[in-house]
Amino acid sequence: MLYRVLDTIEKYNMITKGDRVLVGVSGGADSMALLHILKRLRHELGIEIYVAHINHGLRGEDADADAAYVEDICIEWGIPFFLKKACVSELAKEWRLSEEEAGRRVRFSFFDEVLRQIDGNKIALAHHRDDQVETIIHNIIRGTGMEGLRGIKPIRDNKIIRPLIEVDRVSIEEYLAMENIPYRHDHTNDCTIYTRNKIRHELIPYIEENFNPNFKESIIRMTEIIGDEDEFLSDYVNELIDRNIAVKSDKVVIPLDFLTSCHVAVKRRIVRTCIDYLCGSVINIGQKHIDSILDVCNSNTGTSITLPLELTVYRDYNAILLIKGVDKKKVEFNLELKVPGLTVIDEISMEIQTRYVDRFEFKDPYCVYIDGDRISNSLRIRNRLKGDRFRPLGMKGSKKLKDFFIDEKIPKYMRDNIPLVVDGNTIVWVVGYQISDDYKITDKTKNIIELRAKQVYK
Repeated sequence: MLYRVLDTIEKYNMITKGDRVLVGVSGGADSMALLHILKRLRHELGIEIYVAHINHGLRGEDADADAAYVEDICIEWGIPFFLKKACVSELAKEWRLSEEEAGRRVRFSFFDEVLRQIDGNKIALAHHRDDQVETIIHNIIRGTGMEGLRGIKPIRDNKIIRPLIEVDRVSIEEYLAMENIPYRHDHTNDCTIYTRNKIRHELIPYIEENFNPNFKESIIRMTEIIGDEDEFLSDYVNELIDRNIAVKSDKVVIPLDFLTSCHVAVKRRIVRTCIDYLCGSVINIGQKHIDSILDVCNSNTGTSITLPLELTVYRDYNAILLIKGVDKKKVEFNLELKVPGLTVIDEISMEIQTRYVDRFEFKDPYCVYIDGDRISNSLRIRNRLKGDRFRPLGMKGSKKLKDFFIDEKIPKYMRDNIPLVVDGNTIVWVVGYQISDDYKITDKTKNIIELRAKQVYK
């Protein structure tokens, strides 16, 4: 088994000489086998190993005994040991997550913390082939796409490695028996009220007995094929993103003309990848969320939705914006609008082109036409001000701009940064939404001015 693990490490280039590897060790069979193997290979691989153990505070004295056992083994084997104790059940309530997800967050936060302390660069986890099969079946039951069918990746982010991923559970137990290595047994793994345990103890044995005795091998073969296809699609999508999409620390801007030209499978992968770039994870982002983002492409300008991971999706004139959190900062601007000419508003990444025309054709809310003879002062473009009123096209009286925004269902955090074209104190155009009835084209209009706004993302 030692050489099988070494082959896996070399196959996926998991470890290079000089790596400092943090091993997540629960004390169970899988993690003890992984720790022992890496201990035997550390000189051959030229690495240093360290151990992290998390007491989740869910199993009382048994959990304390697990932590003590792992620490004693580390002392015996001369391996630096790091321990964290957390009350995951309370954290799950505080964070409004499942205990499983809260535990995962605690683990990886602790792993990263220890990596910084030891100046480490790899985290080794003990997932094996049977875990792979169970994960894929679990994903199928819940509903999944290509990534879910691919299952657990042998290496992720060039940091998380799984040297046992091609070894089955039986081989692990045989190795431990042969090397006379004791391990702790978590009795909750035997309880079939949990879905994963039910898959392990009931579903897989039933399929093997009644349908295919080589079921696990079939799943693994499928995973390898899908893995190759998934890798190709990921590389293809990453190239598209590099060429067409502006990815920033707080938002991602996806041009609509680009996204709508893609096949739906590529669209979904683009959106999912962009969320991963922006939020560092796609956990809690399901297919329904991805499809809801694609639906925004066909919605009106200004449409916005909120999703998990504090993600806001906004339909701009020519783009879909993925925004991390809500930017409540008001940007101040007040510029003279060149007529004719080009005015650039750097604060909101927008430009407005104006020109005189002989005829017009209404196309969209970002290209409007006004009666130039009705202008009393030089046109300016600015934020809204307290007390602003507006007379929307077709309305006899005026209304508060605030009420107009409410009627248009424009989110509060967006309102201060919506540009207004004004004539003195009179609003001529709420950019992207509506012109004033006072400046509409009539039979008497002699000078028609076209105003065309465009978002410019650099």
